[in-house]
Amino acid sequence: MSKRLLLIDGHSMAYRAFYALPAENFTTASGQHTNAIYGFATMLLSLLTSEKPTHVAVAFDVSRKTFRSEIFPEYKANRTKTPDEFRSQMS
Repeated sequence: MSKRLLLIDGHSMAYRAFYALPAENFTTASGQHTNAIYGFATMLLSLLTSEKPTHVAVAFDVSRKTFRSEIFPEYKANRTKTPDEFRSQMS
């Protein structure tokens, strides 16, 4: 059996889920939003089923400055602030 690696941009997939699923339909009893987490898990399970990898790696963005912004200050400089509802699901 050949080895198959599934490499996922986790931040991108979670962000996509965050905007695809209405937050008001995905909250806990205490009001915590879960749309990004639910959507991410659903997409991940779908990928695992369809692609049948032997190995999986998921990478997420860091929330601090990186060498890229030190070298090029304009790197992602025009991006809007990450919504708190998304950030709370990723921490």
